[in-house]
Amino acid sequence: MQALLNIALRAIRDGATALTGNFDRLDRVRLVEERDDGPLTSAHLDVETAMLMQLQKTFPKHGFQSSASRLPEPDEAGTIWFLEPLIGSANFLRGAHGFLLGLTCRVDNQIKLSVFADPLLNEEFTAVRGSGASLNGHRIRVAGHAELQDSTLAMDFTSELDREHLLHNLGQFLEQGATIRSSGNSVLDLVNVAAGRLDAGIVHKPSAIALAGAAMLLREAGGLISDAMGNPQLESNQLVFANPRLFRHLLRLARSQA
Repeated sequence: MQALLNIALRAIRDGATALTGNFDRLDRVRLVEERDDGPLTSAHLDVETAMLMQLQKTFPKHGFQSSASRLPEPDEAGTIWFLEPLIGSANFLRGAHGFLLGLTCRVDNQIKLSVFADPLLNEEFTAVRGSGASLNGHRIRVAGHAELQDSTLAMDFTSELDREHLLHNLGQFLEQGATIRSSGNSVLDLVNVAAGRLDAGIVHKPSAIALAGAAMLLREAGGLISDAMGNPQLESNQLVFANPRLFRHLLRLARSQA
């Protein structure tokens, strides 16, 4: 598994270089296609190409899927790499911080490793199933807050949740003394909870490719995640995640409005 992780890091670094180059010249980034889940830009394709070159050169017999291009469907069995060239397009296109790229590896239908990178902060979040999670090579764990008071909570104000639902949750959390953060990027919120920078989050579900890797990373860091009804299969559009001490309390509040 270490060999897979080493190549994943090479690929993510090549992708990060391409993404940073596009960020430095946003005036040259062009819209390729407007999709239901957000715009596909030339930056997505540049990053995808950079990552694929490294991966396909090293693992020509592996399968590859990307949120950007419609690559040929690989066999379900074996090893498949899932690419997320740009997570947080809205932040990126506005010239703001708060975007990532990601890479997840599935072996025989089980997620085995994931890597997410913030190219502006030179941060690399990695996780290997059964071996924990790391940030730039240092082990990370979720924080230990047990109560909403004095905790820091991520909320997604760009989600498809109805306004009444959002305002109700926001009011409850503020009333109980929580500090609210909104990054505009639910995957970034997940990895920051894994790193102990945030205590919990209630956000809209990201793409399946990004969610699979981010959820595994969070769990490897000791966190818990479910949908708003407590389903670990994450079937509904709202995600609830936190450290174990805070999770049940947060889930109870989310269920009351689910």
